[in-house]
Amino acid sequence: MVRKKSMNKIALSILVSIILTVIIVSLVNVGLSIFMERPDYSDFCGEFKTQEIMDSQESCEAIGGKWNPEGKSYPPARAVDGDVQVIDGYCDRDFTCREELEEAEDDYDQKRYYVFALIGFTLLLIGLFSKEILIQITGLASGGILVFEGIVTNFDNKIVTFISLLLIFVVFGVLAYRIVNKD
Repeated sequence: MVRKKSMNKIALSILVSIILTVIIVSLVNVGLSIFMERPDYSDFCGEFKTQEIMDSQESCEAIGGKWNPEGKSYPPARAVDGDVQVIDGYCDRDFTCREELEEAEDDYDQKRYYVFALIGFTLLLIGLFSKEILIQITGLASGGILVFEGIVTNFDNKIVTFISLLLIFVVFGVLAYRIVNKD
């Protein structure tokens, strides 16, 4: 009878920990979206720059675009006063603003990574040092998920991610080893 109650308590602790883990990870994600606004395409590139056809490098660069002399021409040919004019190249109208957007997104992802890694690492340590099984499972699971989510959001900046993950691995690994093997 005592063993059955103990097994029920462990099963209940695991189930509650799974639910708490989902709630904690969701809270961190929603909280972060409230306090950190994701860069938006329309904030950098607007809706439409112009409807006219860019047929030269000068006109393209005047609107912040980048002229690409190679590749398909757009339009392939057009009539000007009865003559057919071929445009060699095309204009990437949003080149400049898209570069600014990508830079802002990289900065945003870097900040999100630090928040996820810090909160995740803290939860890993709480789970590691706690004596209560519910807190152990919840802290370790939600901490691991948040660190993983941070990695996924900042995978473009591999050096920073690698170094910080290496530090988390070493500190957490050493502490976990000591706690697990404590006599």
